[in-house]
Amino acid sequence: MRAWATAKSVIEEASGPSFTVRVPSQPWASRTVRELVIAFAERFGAGAEDLAILATALGEAVANAIEHSGTSEPIEVTCCASDERIIATVRDFGTGINPATASREIPAAHCERGRGMPIMRSCSDFFSIESEPGAGTSVVVGRYLRRTPGAAPRTGTGG
Repeated sequence: MRAWATAKSVIEEASGPSFTVRVPSQPWASRTVRELVIAFAERFGAGAEDLAILATALGEAVANAIEHSGTSEPIEVTCCASDERIIATVRDFGTGINPATASREIPAAHCERGRGMPIMRSCSDFFSIESEPGAGTSVVVGRYLRRTPGAAPRTGTGG
């Protein structure tokens, strides 16, 4: 995929502890974002468990942006990392939501919808939602890094 090749170059060219990428509001973009953030987090010694959990939260955030933004505008993802934590912000430029109404509880097993926000919360050490009607929604997910045993801390600079 050409979009993946372009997005992957963002990670390879990132010389500091952050990057921003815009992806199309298309279902395949969720996978691209997860792979980008995982590749970036690996530069900071993130362990496999952190990577899997963060990828779950990101997948939910991007899927929600695609499904609920009400726009075809690209989704913006910014990721910042340090030796201690990684934080990603998923921002859409759509209709916005009321953060107070975002569910905190996993719905009953017979319910088809409503699991995204509770899943993101449970997968995150850092979680927030900011939204403005008509201007879009930003969801922040993040984790403290629990390093792969034996991995040396890295600053992410210089490759």
